[in-house]
Amino acid sequence: MILIYTPRVTNRIQYIVKFLIGEICGFDYAVTSSSDDFIKFKGAKINYSERKFPGKYIRIYPSGFLIEKGVREFTPQMKIHDDYPVLFPVEENQECDLGYDLFASAFYLVSRYEEYLPFLEDRYGRFEADQSFAYQNGFLDVPLIDIQTLELKSRLSAEFNLPSMQTSRKFTFIPTYDIDIAYAYKGRGLSRNTLAIMKDIVTFDFKNLKDRLKVLTGKMHDPYDTYEFQLWLQKKYNLNPVYFFLSARYGPRDKNISIHSKHFFHLIKKLGDYAETGIHPSFASNYKKQRLLEEIKTLANVSNSNIVKSRQHYLKISLPQTYVDLIRYNILSDYSMGFASHTGFRASTCTPFHFFNLTEETETRLKVYPLTVMDSTLIKYMKLDTMQARTKIKSLIERIKKVDGTFISLWHNDTLSNTALSKGWKDVYVYLIDEATRKN
Repeated sequence: MILIYTPRVTNRIQYIVKFLIGEICGFDYAVTSSSDDFIKFKGAKINYSERKFPGKYIRIYPSGFLIEKGVREFTPQMKIHDDYPVLFPVEENQECDLGYDLFASAFYLVSRYEEYLPFLEDRYGRFEADQSFAYQNGFLDVPLIDIQTLELKSRLSAEFNLPSMQTSRKFTFIPTYDIDIAYAYKGRGLSRNTLAIMKDIVTFDFKNLKDRLKVLTGKMHDPYDTYEFQLWLQKKYNLNPVYFFLSARYGPRDKNISIHSKHFFHLIKKLGDYAETGIHPSFASNYKKQRLLEEIKTLANVSNSNIVKSRQHYLKISLPQTYVDLIRYNILSDYSMGFASHTGFRASTCTPFHFFNLTEETETRLKVYPLTVMDSTLIKYMKLDTMQARTKIKSLIERIKKVDGTFISLWHNDTLSNTALSKGWKDVYVYLIDEATRKN
């Protein structure tokens, strides 16, 4: 067991110690404010205080950040140490075995502290990658918390001769799909089909008109219907995917077909037999709060299952409100923690973690699953070609495998189609799965 001493035990300290020492390192631990208990303890120890004690321990000099409450506008200091950036570095005259306050650094990053502060929104009202401390300092593509925590684990193991096998942590791959538009042409009512046909004629898009009519008359396979291929991949690679369905009312940014159409209805039923199902809360649900519960209930009724997983449409997160709303409606897991505009680690970790609500200074029951890479990020935002995308994917997977983390991908059914806009990206996805499932 690891005993951590701190003169003041706060919710922030308990939360980050649990995440770093308990969940990433896999050690049993306890936190104490009793100096006598700390001195008498014979096992591995971390001194998180300004005090000095007799005996052997790892010392992390506290910055004071974890005894604060609330949010204030500031930017943490940073320097490069052992090839990696470290936040909250200590002064040279302060004794610290790591050279920085790891607990404060990890808490600042994983709590998404900076997202509570004023920021410049993108056109969808999102906090995007270029606003983040990690992006601005060049470590967004690095699971920094995992790397630095495992370095602490190595120090503890070497210093106190701890058994090496104290954790079941291993690399995990979770493929996920967002079903924003289930079919290109199928499943629309008479009025939407009529308007779409008229639009094709007015815009002289006769290729689209021809394909639409062929699909509607049963002469051609709907190009967005790539679900048999997804199920084939699932079986071949023994995958456990999660599907997120947009069950919203039709709107300017919520353009899926009606969940009550027979095509979409049967699709949800079918995929639910082979994979986990989650809600894809609509863009409109960010502003019309009653919509979220309505969408969860609708999907639960269709799938005949309890909906406890979610991912926000457009990856739109507003902290803490988005997560507070999810918790209110008994969502237990969220997969939105990624940036649309860039790959990498929004919270600087590839380990799932519980959301800490800074407005209430409490750990919540909502578990956040960090997203690493999304197809539209590579294609639309970063504008990579297929070979560049493969290189980026391989690099991210290798970094996650080195720390035995969790790699979560997001792909859309239409990106697996053979349409002109998706040409070559089906092969990129197969490459992603090959790399993620490849044994070291």
